[in-house]
Amino acid sequence: MKRHLKHISIVLLTAFLAACSSTTKENQVINLLPVRNGVAYRYIDPSGKMIIHSQFKEATVFRNGLSLVQVFGNKPLWGFISEDGNFALKANYKEATVFSEDVAWVVSENGAPEVINSQGETKFKLPVAKSVRIFKNGLAAFSISTDSINRKWGFVDKSGFVKIEPLYSAVGNFSEGKCAVANGAGEWGYIDTEGKFIVNYQYTNAKEFISGKAIVSLRNQWGLIDEKGKYLISPKFSEMKADKDGYIIKQNNKWGWCNQNGNIDIQAQFSEAYPFNGYELAAVKSGDKFGYINKKGKMVIDAQFESALPFNGKIAWVVREKKGGFINKNAKYVINSQYDSISEDFKVNLLTGTSAYESVNTDYFDLETIINRIKNDIRVDSVAGMNFSTPMSVIFTKYQKTDVDFRKGGSEHQIITAERISNDATLDFFILGTPWTEKNNGNLGFTYELKPNYNHSGFSYRIKLTGKAMGKEDMVIKTLESALRGYIKDKKHSNENVNILQSKSQLLVCLKESGIVIVAIYPITTENLQMINLNYGDGTESDSTTVRSDTVAAHK
Repeated sequence: MKRHLKHISIVLLTAFLAACSSTTKENQVINLLPVRNGVAYRYIDPSGKMIIHSQFKEATVFRNGLSLVQVFGNKPLWGFISEDGNFALKANYKEATVFSEDVAWVVSENGAPEVINSQGETKFKLPVAKSVRIFKNGLAAFSISTDSINRKWGFVDKSGFVKIEPLYSAVGNFSEGKCAVANGAGEWGYIDTEGKFIVNYQYTNAKEFISGKAIVSLRNQWGLIDEKGKYLISPKFSEMKADKDGYIIKQNNKWGWCNQNGNIDIQAQFSEAYPFNGYELAAVKSGDKFGYINKKGKMVIDAQFESALPFNGKIAWVVREKKGGFINKNAKYVINSQYDSISEDFKVNLLTGTSAYESVNTDYFDLETIINRIKNDIRVDSVAGMNFSTPMSVIFTKYQKTDVDFRKGGSEHQIITAERISNDATLDFFILGTPWTEKNNGNLGFTYELKPNYNHSGFSYRIKLTGKAMGKEDMVIKTLESALRGYIKDKKHSNENVNILQSKSQLLVCLKESGIVIVAIYPITTENLQMINLNYGDGTESDSTTVRSDTVAAHK
């Protein structure tokens, strides 16, 4: 990939992102609360007054005056509303992130991730990316496919240039000019915004820097390091989360708090513990109920709720008897328990200081690359620079093969196997026919000799579609029809499953199966034209939709 690459579902936080996130550094009170009653989300203020009426399938917290929302419909798309409830950016996106550093990632149907500003203007696209994350410190993480399973991660800046090449097996997000990255062995270290290592690979896991400190793990024990990788708290906790000036820690399967020196402030005694976030009280789970403790660990609001969240300003979300509302620090309801839920984004924001919508996956189907791969091979009188009389010796040289690479008794001979032509497609290439003469030598078995002056019966491509390309077989066939020059469609014999094209000397049969497109090329002969007529006739219902020839049926 070029270093300066130009114009390069909604999902909830993955387990890795949750592990690498931290609580918000500043107390930012959320004044428009996304709550759900029935199927639709509305927004209320901290007194319970409805500000934006119920209408959204999903809703997020407002950031910089905009909220990401999902509408109802056959295709529930995403858009952005302003604080008056009107759409600032219409719901036209299949996926979208929240805004961060004045931009957001969006994905349109069949589109690649693109960066937009608050006016909806596209700044650049990133078609190489399988997934992207929001910008932090001016850089956004993106992944590319290295094969059908594995990905590599790098970073792009706000102009669309790849600032850090996709070299890492996993990455966090940048914070304070540093980012945790992992190699293929699962070892973590830290790089700066130029991609230079400031702390070498050595940790089992690593979180982001906050106030010059980062939580890391070594062999499943968590501790704290400074910017040079020196331990401030040696790894000794089974889990550890940042909470303003202290840390939530887990010991013996119970949660408590420690200070920046690792000394215990609140003994590990709770089955769940959520951050103080700078407030007086923190939500904890004791037994099977939630209550609230003060910073001395004393329970000041009895454990009585089915669930509870950290305080947001003067109020906190609690659930009792499956209905949610908001209480104050005296356990008095400010907003009665009447709602079915509060949005996932609100929860994630209070628990981690991040968003439930920080990443999107591509919906880009790289049709052009697939079509160009075939179009560049198929001419009106040749295939991949060969014709039907090209000697096998020439083919051996061209594809670096020998006769031992072929199954000589068969009628199809694979020249190319699983060539990756895009993120979502691979290609196999075959020569069709029987170039070898088979001789029975009795007890010695069979021997084979190449036939002199042999003409191949055809060539065949098999394109396997995966990922975003699945279900796009029709699109491939129809686009290929318009892309090939010098070919005319045989409308009499083509149908919804088969497309037949002819040049002056070659006959193309394009077939589709689930996840597969086959393009077979034959010479125009009386026999082959009869084969087409026999198998496809004049397009009536009685006609077969399967070519009964070894040159195509062998692929099916």
